[in-house]
Amino acid sequence: MKKIVMIVLVVILTVGSGFAQPGGDPAERLQREITGITTALNLNKDEVAKITPIVTEAQKKQSEAFAKMRESGNMDRDKMREEMTKIRTETDKALKAVLTAEQGVKLDEFRKKQAEERAKRMQGQ
Repeated sequence: MKKIVMIVLVVILTVGSGFAQPGGDPAERLQREITGITTALNLNKDEVAKITPIVTEAQKKQSEAFAKMRESGNMDRDKMREEMTKIRTETDKALKAVLTAEQGVKLDEFRKKQAEERAKRMQGQ
């Protein structure tokens, strides 16, 4: 009986831990972001090469900001949201510097769609 309870507990913890970090692996998140922007803006290989370091740097800044907040023990959601918005604004400005005006408009539409999807996910939690 104890073995069965232990096995069930291990299975529950293993499956549950898979849902703990919905963002997943940083490399996967980076690839999803680049793929999303590439698709939404219909970028060619040269344009993808230009945006990749910008998006990579933004993800690095976000990870550092999260780590800093975790280390300080101050996980204030409003402050975190402010920081992420600031990083996203800086990133979009840098992206628009290498994109055409039409692609800049598409980027704004893509970000709006992302925000709507994020809001839907948050309502479900």
